[in-house]
Amino acid sequence: MKVLQLTHKPPVPSIDGGCLAMRQITACLLDEQVEVKVVSIATAKHPIKNSEECIRYFDETRFEAIAIDTKVKILQVIISLFKKSSLQSDRFFSKEMVKKLETICSKEQFDVVILESVFVGKYIETIRKHSQARILLRVHNIEHLIWKRLAKQTKNPFKKAIYTYLTKSLKRFELSLFKIIDAYMPITDIDHLFFKKLFPELPAKVIPFGINVSDYPLQAHKIDENKITFFHIGSMNWQSNIEGMTWFLENIWKKVADNSKISLVLAGKGNQSIFGNNNLKNVQILDFVESAQQFINEHDIMVVPLLSGSGMRIKIMEGLALAKPIISTSIGAEGIDITDQENIFIADTPEKMIAIIEFCVNHVKKCEEIGKNARKLIEKKYTQDKIKKELIEFLNFIS
Repeated sequence: MKVLQLTHKPPVPSIDGGCLAMRQITACLLDEQVEVKVVSIATAKHPIKNSEECIRYFDETRFEAIAIDTKVKILQVIISLFKKSSLQSDRFFSKEMVKKLETICSKEQFDVVILESVFVGKYIETIRKHSQARILLRVHNIEHLIWKRLAKQTKNPFKKAIYTYLTKSLKRFELSLFKIIDAYMPITDIDHLFFKKLFPELPAKVIPFGINVSDYPLQAHKIDENKITFFHIGSMNWQSNIEGMTWFLENIWKKVADNSKISLVLAGKGNQSIFGNNNLKNVQILDFVESAQQFINEHDIMVVPLLSGSGMRIKIMEGLALAKPIISTSIGAEGIDITDQENIFIADTPEKMIAIIEFCVNHVKKCEEIGKNARKLIEKKYTQDKIKKELIEFLNFIS
């Protein structure tokens, strides 16, 4: 089997959950001796890097990329409004990428083309013209639902109007793709149910993010009941992270920060510029960490206070794999088969989240037990070996 994987950002370096999810598909295919070629869009936010890790990935996948300026321009907004198209997807379209795909597809024959997200959906027409391959859409999120939730949460009327418009235009585009693809792979059962109601005849298979447990070795870690570090890791160039952490800091942390036993550590690009001048008590801000896994291992309890978003939170999956107690909203843990109070803590209101933080402070052993159960969940349901088998079976089915 021969697969072309088309991505809207380079899977390496794997600096966020989307990159990790795309890279995982590549790894599964290569493990099964599938010939894979990866073609990617590179942006200012996600440029090409030349680390040893990246070069190895480039060699294994015969990687090629086209740099695109995805910054929103006034003319682009006007054209989008005039055409009633999706501004979010328009940003990722370029004639250079069209030419690149034309060249590749005219020289090579692929059995399957995997589109990683709807943001490369505008290239379907080009692929159809130059390839007989089956086109498979990987559904990382219900993209328009993210914007719909942002519109619902914001109190700013101007932002609400913008988010509402972006929701409607992106929804039209997103749903239109399901009429011209051959199959799709949602990352969660929730996303699958949404699209299955609208497109019941379209072949689909839920392929969640899988953990290669050998890449997440457990380290001995005891929570010091007199010095408990809560932590969040996530880039603040994603609006949902800004919204969720702002809510957490203003409505929850301010009410518990006087407790001398606890502290909060924020890590990820943009945290300093967004929260650095907020006079936060017992909060440490790290814009960049060399290793996300090391950062997670070094701290005690993960918080994921998302109020909007969709799909599966890869950072939660990593936290579960590393046996970390996690406090999350329902939306943050959406798509993962977790059980509240058994392998995670779920809280959707400030009052509930404050109560759970206080519980954790007073019941350290229970927190550690929930962390151990989190690891067991990964080992039972979300290993990469299990995901790999289901992926190959589905590709064979549609090709």
